[in-house]
Amino acid sequence: MEKDDLEALEMSKEQPPRSVFYHLKTAYLITRSDIKTTIYPATIFAFSSAISGPLLTTNSTPNILALLLRLPNVFLWTWSNLWIFNLANQRLPNSVLEDSINKPWRVIPSGRITPTQARHLLLVSIPIVCLSSFYLGGRGASAALMILTWAYNDLGAGDENFFVRHINNALGFVSFGAGASQVACGYPDHTLNQDAYWWLGVIAVVITCTIQFQDMEDQEGDRLRNRKTLPIVCGDDLTRWGNAAVILFFSLFVPAFWRMGTVGYFLPVLLGIVIAGRTLLLRTLASDKQTFRLWCIWLTALYCLPVIKHHTPAS
Repeated sequence: MEKDDLEALEMSKEQPPRSVFYHLKTAYLITRSDIKTTIYPATIFAFSSAISGPLLTTNSTPNILALLLRLPNVFLWTWSNLWIFNLANQRLPNSVLEDSINKPWRVIPSGRITPTQARHLLLVSIPIVCLSSFYLGGRGASAALMILTWAYNDLGAGDENFFVRHINNALGFVSFGAGASQVACGYPDHTLNQDAYWWLGVIAVVITCTIQFQDMEDQEGDRLRNRKTLPIVCGDDLTRWGNAAVILFFSLFVPAFWRMGTVGYFLPVLLGIVIAGRTLLLRTLASDKQTFRLWCIWLTALYCLPVIKHHTPAS
């Protein structure tokens, strides 16, 4: 019997049966960190893509009521695929060590479940999520996320080289966006068109070049597990100047890709200036956490540009 199994047995003897609400909170805590980085942005990306009609989908006349009725399915698809990634990631010994520093409230370092229990949950969850994608849609994106999850966690794609880490993260983001969008479009009746995949390619480049904003707040834990993130390899100061440069560049480039008017530039550029200023001037842990939240909002603002483009009369 594994050490974790013995610990779980002892815990079960000492503690009374857990309520449904306890288990629901455990499920929430497993995905909590990525709600703002994955579930919200992917849902907004999906809604933006679907409501953009022929700009990004095969549906020339999208119905907003039908789309709103599909949003629970979009949320379920996104959350269930995120659940797989989080279970696969948080059960690993290095992740437990890192989370004990960066996120001690997570379910394994806080003692709510053991790594073995997380592995058992993962084994049960994978076939359920795969089967659900046949009903909800996004089968290809779900399969891609399974492969990326394996590469990131079990093959170390997130640890040894920051560029490989960035690409893996970017592909994960666009897979979440593509799958959620297919569900939102009403697959199989409608799906994404060819232009949507060019747009996903642009988003992949943006995320590859800016995802290091999430690593600024995790440097202590990343050093502990010897993870080669950009701020650790290149240094905190140089990374901050690079962050400021790329956020300003893409704040201009992405609206230009869509040939936006002044309205389309306003929010991305405003947020880009604020984020660039914060990353250079505010360097505490709390500030880096808030700057990363603003990065998530900035990325969401980029996701909304097709909607503005679609509903702006041509000049």
